[in-house]
Amino acid sequence: MNLSLSPEASEHLGRDLDGRVLRIAFTTGCGGSGYRLSYASEPATDDEIVQLDGVTVALDSMAASRLDGAVIEYDDAEDGYLLQHPDAVTAVWCG
Repeated sequence: MNLSLSPEASEHLGRDLDGRVLRIAFTTGCGGSGYRLSYASEPATDDEIVQLDGVTVALDSMAASRLDGAVIEYDDAEDGYLLQHPDAVTAVWCG
């Protein structure tokens, strides 16, 4: 698994997680597929665990199989985390 954190994401996650893990889950819906980043008290039973710069990242099986080469970044303007992936495509939402 080749997943990494930008320096800004590493700094913010180090403070924001407060003993929790960052969990990445694959999601699907009307707008296409994507990933949900959230804090969790512990990984799910079947999550793949990755240690990045002292941060524990838990990935569900679909995310783990699709996120090779992704970078987790922190966006000051959005005050949140973004997942940059070389194979990402823009989703079109319906409704």
